[in-house]
Amino acid sequence: MEPTEELHKTTYVWKEEKDFTIVIKSDGEKVILNKTDTIIWKNINDDDSVQEIFIKLSDVFTYEKLCNRLNEFVKIGIITNKDMFWGDDL
Repeated sequence: MEPTEELHKTTYVWKEEKDFTIVIKSDGEKVILNKTDTIIWKNINDDDSVQEIFIKLSDVFTYEKLCNRLNEFVKIGIITNKDMFWGDDL
C-alpha cells in the first residue's frame, strides 16, 4: 500500500467485546476481528491515508505489519481504497 492511499470502512460494528469485535459488511456478512485487528479497524477514519493510520499506531505496529493487515482487510472486504458512495441519492 502507498503511504498516501486513502482508505474507507465498508462495515459497521455489530457487537464489541473485550477481545474481539464483530462487524457487518455491506453484503450482510459478519466478520469477527481479533483484538489486534480491532485496534487497527478502530483507528481507521474515512479518508485516512495509510500514513495517517500508521502515525496513530506506530507505537504498536511496524509499518510492514500494518500494511499487511490493511491489505488483508481490503481482501476480505471490510475496508476499501476505492471511493464509495452511500445512500439512495445517486
